[in-house]
Amino acid sequence: MAEQEIPGIELEYVFSIRIDFKERINMQGPRRDRVYVPPIGGDIWGPKLQGRVVPYSGADFASGGLLNAHYMLQADDGTWIYINNMGYLYARDGSGTRLDDPSWGGDRDYYFRLTPYFDAPHGPHEWLNDTVILGTGQRHANPDHTIFTYYAVL
Repeated sequence: MAEQEIPGIELEYVFSIRIDFKERINMQGPRRDRVYVPPIGGDIWGPKLQGRVVPYSGADFASGGLLNAHYMLQADDGTWIYINNMGYLYARDGSGTRLDDPSWGGDRDYYFRLTPYFDAPHGPHEWLNDTVILGTGQRHANPDHTIFTYYAVL
């Protein structure tokens, strides 16, 4: 079998989101602890998407170093877009280890590696449905917010 060159992956910056938070609710379940964090708002900016995070339209659900967040976004043209961020939460201590502390709140900073999935209606934003997107994020404690940066895989 002949050796093939494997093509590299290129990334294109498409947009960023700042999500603002007010409260963190810790839940102790029978299988694991979870943190529920609803957004109070936020902004979207970048070359491919601009708009806002719809307040109280979903939440971060973090547990055992995993993030599963659901929100509604609204583009500047009024289009509603669903986003499901799934990925990993890491401690900002330079170790690169996944965070297993269920409280993950307080004055500590964290970073994320994730893959979002979108549900956008037909129209100018439907490209989100068919594009593989990778994201990074960083949580900031004071004031409590996270900034996510997204890149399309070309």
